[in-house]
Amino acid sequence: MTKVYGTGTYDFKRHRVAEYPVDVAAHIAADKPPDSFPLSNAPNTITLTEIQRDRLTKIAAANWLKSSDQPKKPFSPELVKEIYETEFLVKGGRKPVPLQRVMILEVSQYLENYLWPNFDPETASFEHVMSMILMINEKFRENVAAWVCFHDRKDLFKAFLERVLRLKDQVQADRFSIAEMTNYLVFMINAFQSFY
Repeated sequence: MTKVYGTGTYDFKRHRVAEYPVDVAAHIAADKPPDSFPLSNAPNTITLTEIQRDRLTKIAAANWLKSSDQPKKPFSPELVKEIYETEFLVKGGRKPVPLQRVMILEVSQYLENYLWPNFDPETASFEHVMSMILMINEKFRENVAAWVCFHDRKDLFKAFLERVLRLKDQVQADRFSIAEMTNYLVFMINAFQSFY
């Protein structure tokens, strides 16, 4: 994207903080289950069949998908923590969060149907708040309305933003990985750009 200001021209690149290629051979060699394999070869694409077969879609159907006929389980902070640790948490290095895992959760409306309706600013865990940050960042990446789901609980939106602002101070400095810090910063940029 190129913008012209005054006498200069500036090129801005949209950062892709939530993707990196996955080595299929490593998954096969490690005897990982088929639902943990990466999805399609292109990092920014995913097919309907891949979404339907994925383990996260089955979790969504049992817990928050409104289109599912299954009875929904009650909210579980442990499930939020498990999803964060298995799908979002990047240990070591400078790898970002796997984009395809975030995309599947976005398609299943994880933020709208599970994270936000069950958000409590007093009791929400670090994983809950960071999961919300990641899902909002994904909405911005996909250029879809990121703040719409917050309209039904407007009274808590300010508390959510305050919780995000305090998040960095509440955890140990070494708790934030590079990927978490990057996504935190991207969220802050997206939020401030939305409010002008």
